[in-house]
Amino acid sequence: MQYTFYKLFKLCIIFLAVIASWTSIVLISDPKYNLEIKELITKMYLNQKNFIYNVKDLSILLMKDANQRFSDNNQELFDNKSIK
Repeated sequence: MQYTFYKLFKLCIIFLAVIASWTSIVLISDPKYNLEIKELITKMYLNQKNFIYNVKDLSILLMKDANQRFSDNNQELFDNKSIK
């Protein structure tokens, strides 16, 4: 199992290295699609930044939900004890 994760991780690293190298070489050679490539890279960066912000917001919402549930459960337990 660990060997499979290692191979997958290694494959991802190699893929990222190839894409990064290829992109760098293409941008240095001033291709016909230079503007489109730069726009796409900018969009990828912004999406990555938005993803991180969205994960942060999701975490905050999940914590609020958990706090509300715990509060409701504690209130129910308190009400059950006070009835007895």
